[in-house]
Amino acid sequence: MNSMARHMRISNVAVSDEDVDSRQSAATSLATKWGKVKNVSAIVAKVEEVAEALGGDGSPSQTLGEEVEAVIQKTSSSYLFEERPLDIGICAGVAMISMFDRKRNSGGKWLITDVYAVALWSALGYQPALKDERRESLRREVISAASNWAKSAAEKERLRIDVPDPATVEITIGEDEKAKNNVNEAMMSTVDALRYNATLDREELDFLWWAQLGRSRLLDRQLLEIKEPTRIVAEGVEGAKLLRHLPCEVHREIVLRTLDQDPELDLTELLAAIGSDRATLGKPFLEGNVAEYSFVFPLLHALATGEARGAGATVKRRVSEWGERTLLEACFVRMLSDGAGKL
Repeated sequence: MNSMARHMRISNVAVSDEDVDSRQSAATSLATKWGKVKNVSAIVAKVEEVAEALGGDGSPSQTLGEEVEAVIQKTSSSYLFEERPLDIGICAGVAMISMFDRKRNSGGKWLITDVYAVALWSALGYQPALKDERRESLRREVISAASNWAKSAAEKERLRIDVPDPATVEITIGEDEKAKNNVNEAMMSTVDALRYNATLDREELDFLWWAQLGRSRLLDRQLLEIKEPTRIVAEGVEGAKLLRHLPCEVHREIVLRTLDQDPELDLTELLAAIGSDRATLGKPFLEGNVAEYSFVFPLLHALATGEARGAGATVKRRVSEWGERTLLEACFVRMLSDGAGKL
C-alpha cells in the first residue's frame, strides 16, 4: 500500500485515501487476472502495452487503458482513463511488481511469471531513462523486480535435484493368476530426478565445450579475427542456442570473456560496426516472435532488419551491455519457440 501511495503522486500531488485504495484494489485484481494467462504470445503482447505506458510520455494504448479503467471503476465509478492516463501505467506497474513479490520454487518448469519477468526486463531495460523522477522511480522499480525474478529463476532452475531412492516394489498375483507390479510408479521419481540432473549436466558440458572452441560457428571465423562489437554479439547469439533455461551470471561472463575495449555505441553505431555480418547474425530472427514483438526484442529485430527502432536506439551502451542483451533476447526467443517447460 505504501508503494501505491508513493506512486500515485505521479499523476496528482493531492492524493486521497480513496484514490490509493481504489488503485491498489485495481492493481491486485490485474495481477491476479494477468497471472492466469497461459498463452505466451498474449503475455508478451501485454508486456509491450505495460512497457509503453511506463515509458515515453506515459500514454497507454487504448486497449490497456480500457482494460484498467474497467477494473478501477469497480471501486471508483467516476474514473475515466482519458482524464488521468498516468493512472493506467501506475496500476499496471504496481500489478507487475506484485506478481514478483513471492518465492519461486525450482523444478524445471517454465512459469507464467518467468515470461512476464524476462519480457519486462528486456522491454523496459531498452528504454531511455525518464526525466520525471517519480515516473522513473516506478519504471526502475518494475525493472528491478522483473530482473531479480529472472536472475533468481535462472539460478534455481540449475540446482540439481536430490535423487530419491526407488519406492518399494510390490508384486501381487491376482485371482486370474497374472502377476501385477508397481515398478513404474516405484521408479518414476528416481528416474525423473536423474533425467533432470542429466539435462543440466548436458547443458553445462555443451556450453563449456563451445566456449573452449574460440571460434564463431555462425561467422565461420576465429573469435580473435572478429571485431569486438561483432564478436560479442555473435557469442550472445550462439551461446543462447545451447541454453535450456534463462542465462545465469556465469553464462554472461563466458559470453564476455574476450571483451577488451568495451566501447560505448548506440544501436545505429552498433549495426554499422557489425557491418555485413549483420545479415548472418540476424537471419534466424527474420520471422516469428522477433518480428511481431520488436518492443521486447529490439536488438534482435535490428539485426534481422537493419533498422534501429525506438527511443532506446539513441542511448549509448557499452558493448558488454549489448552482448548481455543479445544473450537474454536470443535465449528468450528460443524459449518462446521451444519452451523450457510447461506453463
